Amino acid sequence: MINSEIFYLFFIISIGYIIGNIKINGFSLDITAIFLVALIAGHFGMIISDNFKLFGLAIFIYAVGLQSGPGFFEIIKSEGIKLNIIAVILLLSIFICIYFLGNYFNLKKSVIDGILTGSLTNIPSLASALEVKNDPIISIIFGAVYPFSIFVTIFFIRMLPVIFRVDLNKEVENYEKEKKEKSPLILTKNFKITNENFKKRPIKKSQVEKITSTIIERVESQNLEDLEEKKDIYLHYNNIVRASGSKEQLESLRIILGNEIGDAYKFHDDMKIFKLLLTSKNIIGKKIGSIKELKSLRAVVTKVGRAGIDIKPHPSLTLMLGDKLYVVAPEEYGQRITKLIGNNLLKYPAADFLSISLGIIFGIALGSIPLYLPFIGEIKLSFVGGILITALILGRIGRIGNIVFQLSPNSNSLLKTSGQLIFMVAIGTNAGKYLLEELSKNGFLPIYIGLFSITFSLFFVAFICRIFLKMNFLNILGVLSGGMTSTPTLSVVNSVSKSDYPSIAYTAVYPMSLVITIFLAQLVLKI
Repeated sequence: MINSEIFYLFFIISIGYIIGNIKINGFSLDITAIFLVALIAGHFGMIISDNFKLFGLAIFIYAVGLQSGPGFFEIIKSEGIKLNIIAVILLLSIFICIYFLGNYFNLKKSVIDGILTGSLTNIPSLASALEVKNDPIISIIFGAVYPFSIFVTIFFIRMLPVIFRVDLNKEVENYEKEKKEKSPLILTKNFKITNENFKKRPIKKSQVEKITSTIIERVESQNLEDLEEKKDIYLHYNNIVRASGSKEQLESLRIILGNEIGDAYKFHDDMKIFKLLLTSKNIIGKKIGSIKELKSLRAVVTKVGRAGIDIKPHPSLTLMLGDKLYVVAPEEYGQRITKLIGNNLLKYPAADFLSISLGIIFGIALGSIPLYLPFIGEIKLSFVGGILITALILGRIGRIGNIVFQLSPNSNSLLKTSGQLIFMVAIGTNAGKYLLEELSKNGFLPIYIGLFSITFSLFFVAFICRIFLKMNFLNILGVLSGGMTSTPTLSVVNSVSKSDYPSIAYTAVYPMSLVITIFLAQLVLKI
């Protein structure tokens, strides 16, 4: 069994972790060391088959997409166009450098295409080039450039925070601060209705909520008139009201109602605020407005905490695993409300393998569907693209019927880490297998051209993003990794930053970048 692939896999991971944890002046190779060890192991015959590579890649990409799904669609609406333009500029810069340097040194188009696809470390682009011209030289040059490009891309992006003297811990703080500013805190305040207009005619609670975008949690009065079984009530002059919303929304409410009173006011009803962690599979992935049990228990969700920010709980908001819900309900229903929400992450299933298996199956099927693009012809999203897009969608919608696709944080982390380690070891050993042979056949010029183009383009785009666009460095690292469609690089970036925030920018640009790399690989042979 010592000569088995299983032994090789865990041996390389163990040695890589030991070396990666060695720090010199505060710097360490981290997960990059595993790839280096894999390259050396591959040269000495320790080969991990492609099936391991595809398995690791599948579960890693699926976990990344699933986790990034909720944030992906939000960033697409806010910053998606800008991030994708940056990714396209990066790819065009690499293409221009390689194409003109290749022509300057009178290299054949097949060699230039091998350099381009190898520099982009993108298997679909290689397959796309071979469909146009089935020349073995493309594959040979790809094989020579590929391992160096992976290492240099990983290492250079790993070094960019050092080059730009960036404190990634500070960048994480700034990133979270920016998120909170875009999603203002949800506050709770008490008001007394002193607006003289309420003497003339009471107003429905729902009307006031609609005008001010607030949520009225509690109303104290002796003359409440129920409408439709307490789904709505009239607000009268002198009523005491407790409401939640942003600072601006509550100010609008104050103008309508009258006076703000102290938070210490004690309501004489049986309502209580429950702070609960959403872990129940029965409501994960459902919209707040569709949860009938909340209405029957006279419960109102007043705030949703997610990823460190407060979200207004509008009826169309889809609830996610791990959301912190602030619920106002009669105290007597406390146990029933808690049971409905869950409030116990340990009771949530470690992983629903049915949902994982179905998600990956759907992704592979999607990636196999041929698409037609003008001037290029038939292309496919590929294995990776199909799984990523499927995971993003499933992560966003949360569930289909009784099947919940979201995973607990621990399960997602285990799936993601396992996948990335298996993938990096597999590609490392296979790249190291023929490394010296390819170098002896074709020399180092293709490698020099590829590495120069990568480092120049990465630095150029990072410089523009940081100095002129003032972007957070986590977004920069995510865009560069996604633009290069480099899964190993994303692994390192997440590890170094000790956060998954770069994954959001990565997934925002990956689909477009994948299509562009396929297009550029064919363009070299057609111009």
